[in-house]
Amino acid sequence: MIPFPRNPGVLLTVKPGTALCRFFWIAAGGLAGIIFRVPGIIIGIVLGYFFGEVVAQLKNDRAIRRYFDNPGPSKFYEGEPGLAAFCALGAFLLSKASPKVLTDEAGAVRIAGGAGSVFPAGKKITGLAESFSRIAFSRSLFLNPDLLAESLAARRTGLGDLSLLAAELFSMAMGREAEHEARFIRQFLDPTYQPPLPDEAVEDPWKVLGVSRNASREEIKSTFRRLALMFHPDNQTGLEEKEREKTSRAFVKIRDAYRELTRR
Repeated sequence: MIPFPRNPGVLLTVKPGTALCRFFWIAAGGLAGIIFRVPGIIIGIVLGYFFGEVVAQLKNDRAIRRYFDNPGPSKFYEGEPGLAAFCALGAFLLSKASPKVLTDEAGAVRIAGGAGSVFPAGKKITGLAESFSRIAFSRSLFLNPDLLAESLAARRTGLGDLSLLAAELFSMAMGREAEHEARFIRQFLDPTYQPPLPDEAVEDPWKVLGVSRNASREEIKSTFRRLALMFHPDNQTGLEEKEREKTSRAFVKIRDAYRELTRR
């Protein structure tokens, strides 16, 4: 469970369902305390309040984990549009660092500091960003940078700071693999960015994904989600080494094909 945000205003910004959940437990605690008269009512309300906070936090954490595993509409308070996706991308890049120079805890602090320097809300959202980052590190094996970058772009489009966010994420990359991923993320978020070296040619992306050239954006995205889950290296632990290598190469082809279609 993540700690409560440091910004006290965050807890006042809740969805109606969460507020009702908290009210229910406060009321339940008060009713349960009636049998003990006035002292019992007070104790019951206090205990009900804290129990409601715990339940609401657990529900919020579950919604965040679901978003990180499958980016889409967010059902939790973000503080800033795209903050959760930014933190997840930062956690993804830091988890790919070689050698790994930061622990997950230190990485969460690093990401939160970066978020505080580039998002308009500044230091007000660093506590929330740390919370998002800790959850993202716990889900690092399941993070999909392609879909997270797309989600971040969708939330920040029109706000004029995507190039700034992209540059900050790029600064978190350490090591060859992390830098390769960071270049893609930066190119996706900031079309004006030119990588120092051209990417290798990608095999016919429509053929790799098995979709027609007239396929809609949603069809391409859903096909990529399905194939990425099927061929992801972390899901091939039961195969022999040669088969794992084959599926890993297939996963890279699928990922690069999706990136090429996204770029176009």
